[in-house]
Amino acid sequence: MKTPRSFKRPQKTLLALAMVALLGLIHMTAVAGDRYVDNGDGTVTDTQTGLMWAARDSGSLINWKNARNYCQSFNGGGHTDWRMPTLAELASLYDPEATNKRGYHMTKYIDTSAETCWASETRGSESARFNFTHGHEFWLRQSYSGSSSVLPVRDSK
Repeated sequence: MKTPRSFKRPQKTLLALAMVALLGLIHMTAVAGDRYVDNGDGTVTDTQTGLMWAARDSGSLINWKNARNYCQSFNGGGHTDWRMPTLAELASLYDPEATNKRGYHMTKYIDTSAETCWASETRGSESARFNFTHGHEFWLRQSYSGSSSVLPVRDSK
């Protein structure tokens, strides 16, 4: 049985539109999933911010001064220009829809041993920290070493 010519054209148009929409969805998913790149050398690059992060934090609870020293002496991925992140940089990692292997709200490519990470900002004897469970910043005395780690960062450009 032959299909009338007038019926074939709308069918082809509808099929073409469906394919374009499907390819668009696939492309959007790929682009969203490509924000973080595991460099395979213990580092992760955030293509949105241009920052390179250590794939793991300090691995232990640490006070602010030791955290700063840890970042300054960190040698990951063959780079030596690591530093302590700012609050804004840490906040850029926060994603309420994602969780890493420990359940903190950030990319799965970065492992943090504590829910909070020290930031570089200071005011007097206090320093800033960012909480990856609740997504907010707070300040604490620099000598405090409970429940905080540090995540080295560098500019990848």
